[in-house]
Amino acid sequence: MKKWKSMLIAGTVAVSLAGTGLAAYVTAAGAQQAQPAATVADSAAKQEAKKKFESRLDEIIARGYIRIGTTGDYKPFTYLNPKTGQYEGYDIDAMKEFAKSLGVEARFVQTSWPTLMNDLLADKFDIAVGGVTRNTDRQKTAHLSEGYVQFGKVPLIRAEDKDKYKTIEDINKPSVRIGVNPGGTNETFVREYLPNANVTVVQNNLDIPGLVANGTYDVMITDTFEAIVYAKNDPRLYAARVNDPFTKSEKAYMIRRGDFIFASYLDVWLDEMKLQGKFDELYKKWVE
Repeated sequence: MKKWKSMLIAGTVAVSLAGTGLAAYVTAAGAQQAQPAATVADSAAKQEAKKKFESRLDEIIARGYIRIGTTGDYKPFTYLNPKTGQYEGYDIDAMKEFAKSLGVEARFVQTSWPTLMNDLLADKFDIAVGGVTRNTDRQKTAHLSEGYVQFGKVPLIRAEDKDKYKTIEDINKPSVRIGVNPGGTNETFVREYLPNANVTVVQNNLDIPGLVANGTYDVMITDTFEAIVYAKNDPRLYAARVNDPFTKSEKAYMIRRGDFIFASYLDVWLDEMKLQGKFDELYKKWVE
């Protein structure tokens, strides 16, 4: 009898332990199943939030304004007027039209040529404008729109020197003093084609034309349009080679890459601006 009772107690304990283990297993298995379910639900929520704005285009329209990065130092495309504290110029007017087409407000954000790309990638603004040159180096990192106007690099010089600096060879000499703004395609051109010239980097691009006019520098390498504008406003200056620039390029607007919807809208808008003669109007207003 005692042996039978001992066997019964042992069996009961074994069953109890087995039951406890089974319960623990079931509980653990349930937890393991619940965890992926929660993760899936969280992932689904994130995907749903992402779907809310399929493109930056949708996000801009939803928030009611577009952030436009610009340097404010590159006439006639962008200029921060110190008297009014407002941006003005060819691309400023164009971006107001772009915002209007979206039904949103245009908000301008200060940037600089050396930081333009990094600021765009850091999401400080939605689009970069203001005389941005369309080239493959920028396209490797961002997305450049269709070109909207053609131009080239030319020398802005003193009117008295208009027969002195006609070619690269005329300018690429140690005796020729060049003033150039940092971080943009002007400096890139100077470093590549004028390595023998006496080059000074001037932080404020707006200062360089006046420094050429007063004799501090002999040459400013810049875009066709900027040279024309400064020569028109200061009789001491002369825009050389505007009909035969050293290079040929296009201006474009720059956005972050990978957003086909936003990029497509931007290019369609550009086509419409060209078809309706809007860019011709901007050229007459800011260049001629």
